[in-house]
Amino acid sequence: MTSHIPLYLSVPIIVGIFATLTGRALLLNETTVDRLINRAIAAALVGMLLRESWVEHALAWMLPGDNNNVVNLARQVSHGPVLLIVSSLYGIAKLWGGADPATAWKRQRRYDLFVVACTVILMIAGTPARRANLLVDQLLGWPAVVFLIVYCLPIAAAMILLVRICIREMRHADTTVYERAVFAVIVITGVGLCADITFSVVEAITCVLTDQPIADPEMRRDAATFVAATVLLVGVTVVPLVSTLITRLGWDRVSRYRRRLHPLWADLTAAVPEVVLDLPRGRGSDIDPAVLLHRMTVEIRDSLLDLERYTDAGETLRPGSGGTQDNARRIAVAMAAKAGGREPRIGLTTFRTEIQPGTHDLTAELVELLALATAWPRARGMLTTDDRRRLDLSVAR
Repeated sequence: MTSHIPLYLSVPIIVGIFATLTGRALLLNETTVDRLINRAIAAALVGMLLRESWVEHALAWMLPGDNNNVVNLARQVSHGPVLLIVSSLYGIAKLWGGADPATAWKRQRRYDLFVVACTVILMIAGTPARRANLLVDQLLGWPAVVFLIVYCLPIAAAMILLVRICIREMRHADTTVYERAVFAVIVITGVGLCADITFSVVEAITCVLTDQPIADPEMRRDAATFVAATVLLVGVTVVPLVSTLITRLGWDRVSRYRRRLHPLWADLTAAVPEVVLDLPRGRGSDIDPAVLLHRMTVEIRDSLLDLERYTDAGETLRPGSGGTQDNARRIAVAMAAKAGGREPRIGLTTFRTEIQPGTHDLTAELVELLALATAWPRARGMLTTDDRRRLDLSVAR
């Protein structure tokens, strides 16, 4: 069952699958679902390679035995990785359906043993075709019917379970747009595969009973269906990979906000170091960037509350109070006053705010802080030489 996809299409697809697998193995390989997805992609890569004529001929050159036997064996063995994809998807579907994650790999071993048993049966049922140097559908006969049934039933079972769970999840009100899109792709792919394999089995049985040749003896439709389903399912996994990569590189919106706030935050926390919140022990780069952004805004807010004690009576440093540039100037003056040894106003106290993402709508405050951060360099430059010297000494400490 050699792929009939031309090289100018199959090679980029194989390279894309390999790149996706490599990226996910490096960046998305922590959860059970991620590992099952990666295993399915690896199986898809092996299946794609075994269906390529250049790989089959390379195996025939490297392995002992008759070249035709090796090629035909590779063609039939390529169904095994397809079933391994199915077993991984079935394991994912069971987890989505509420199965215990703690026993996921124990269940997966059972599914894999079933795949091994099915592959053995496929090899036995495909023996007559291999001996005749033909594809299973070219030789046809009852062994071919057994071959198709053993191959198609696991696919149908996995697809039916996946489709049912995806439809259920799509009905939930809290399902995101991206999740709905993913579920829709899975449903369309699952329904299409079920329809295709049902037609293949019914057609094979009908042709055997009527002693008629099958319409697609070279199995072109089957090869094209496998490639199309693989591209769709692997394509779905590329989106979270790209999102993770963008976040790691700091190209996401949250990271850009953090970079814009950093000069203001660095000056404020240097002036009021006691407001800096501790990170969870043993964690750093693995913390959600949104949490780090929230932490930064909290520390800026608490710094401003502390610095208000070094302003004149009636002045406030809170974002949005007065003009942004004027507010930035008052903040710089307060920082210089504290660095110069000015006594704080009596009666004003500060407090530390715990990081509780999601408990407040911080959008408006973030917009004000970003505007303040934009105005900050100019405000810092408007200080007198003595003010800047005191401020620089404070930051250096």
